[in-house]
Amino acid sequence: MNTLDLAQKKVMLRKVSGTYGGEWQGPCPACGGENRFHVWPNQNEGRGSYWCRSCEKAGDNIQFLRDFDGMGFKEACDELGIDLPDRPAQDARPSTTGPKPPQQQAPPPFEPQESIPPADLWQEKAGKLIEWAHENLMKNVEVREWLAARGIDAKAASAARLGWNWGEPVTITDAQSPRSKDIYRARKSWGLPEVLKDDGRPKALWIPVGLVIPYIIDGIVYRIRIRRPEGEPRYYVLPGSSMATMIIGRDRRAYVIVESELDAIAVVANNTLAGAVALGSVSAKPDADAHAVLRGALQILNALDYGDEGGGAKAAEGAMTWWAEHFDRCDRWPTPQGKDVGEAYELGIDLEKWIRKGLPPALTIGMPQTAREAAPGGAIGRGADRSDRPVPDMPPALRELYDLLRKNPAVRIINSPGRFTVLRDGKYVGGRISELVFRTPGVTDYLLSHPAEEIDGGNFITGGRKGENHDNYR
Repeated sequence: MNTLDLAQKKVMLRKVSGTYGGEWQGPCPACGGENRFHVWPNQNEGRGSYWCRSCEKAGDNIQFLRDFDGMGFKEACDELGIDLPDRPAQDARPSTTGPKPPQQQAPPPFEPQESIPPADLWQEKAGKLIEWAHENLMKNVEVREWLAARGIDAKAASAARLGWNWGEPVTITDAQSPRSKDIYRARKSWGLPEVLKDDGRPKALWIPVGLVIPYIIDGIVYRIRIRRPEGEPRYYVLPGSSMATMIIGRDRRAYVIVESELDAIAVVANNTLAGAVALGSVSAKPDADAHAVLRGALQILNALDYGDEGGGAKAAEGAMTWWAEHFDRCDRWPTPQGKDVGEAYELGIDLEKWIRKGLPPALTIGMPQTAREAAPGGAIGRGADRSDRPVPDMPPALRELYDLLRKNPAVRIINSPGRFTVLRDGKYVGGRISELVFRTPGVTDYLLSHPAEEIDGGNFITGGRKGENHDNYR
């Protein structure tokens, strides 16, 4: 028996990845939770390995029996049918061929997975469901008010194509429920393989009543998740969906990591600085697409809720170790109140201010509204004189350096990984510019977090996106 065989006798596990011969997740046999326990059955020459990211128990099948069944080493080997060599005589040399108590196994290296869109027929059916459900939502005042209370107004709901599945109409003879019924369709009508029930009959595709949360990339439907108003599971992913990591605001330079798609939508709807990445669970990792986007970010704010089900403070610490190892400038950034973004908004937290506080100065100074109105389409004309362009409010020292750089266009602040200096035509620049750059902490911090490796009066002000509303930056 390997670790998967042993673990499945104690807890329910589900397969989450095919990497390294497969990975399973579920509750820990020792400390519980939902998906903090990881099993890789093909490691250790088929004995398997396991690791709990909360209580940090880890090992192979022998160690599993020692950790969770209280067995000694010899007893565990006997249980697994592993023959131990006879104990050597006192004057004999110790055997080195028999099995040894295993060392704790580190989790395998992370390799982000590519996410593949669903089949064409599934997308066609999903697209029709999304549009029908979206029309329903626009008529459902109660659900729209619930969304608005969690930071998703009608405009944001429409942009995300959120919808409401009314379900099938209930006949007057149905005395079981005054509500609509869940929808059931033949799986093959959506292009899904047939699945049989225990009695041999084909299983139908279940489309429950609830809030329809699609994930669409460039017009392609990757996923439909439904939030049910009651019952378990509360969140249901429609079979055939891709588990691609949701990314909103791909052209932004900072990202907030959250668990649910609704929180990601609320983040982007209520701030002009950061995008959002929704993982689906606190233990999930970004797919290849999201991994590439996050690698290019200037700041990542991890707002995942590591409550009791997520492993608590210990799990948060372990998770942040993983994030710090894989991404530069990633900080733990929980909401000031509430367990997630939606609850924080309900409690009156200003999401824009909360996010701003976690971002470097280079991302929090941007172009004001008056500058965007200087040319048609909200962009500044190419021929516009820089001296005529309004600039945002900024601390006095930053404004002074900005003015000096504009007056001295040949001066460059070199901000490369291996060099931080001020040059004019290849020669070091001293004076007031140098004093501001090197001896004024707020200015130095701003420059070090600036995305450009050469900074001058033309690109000194950065952050945000062209065309965004920066009126609330002050």
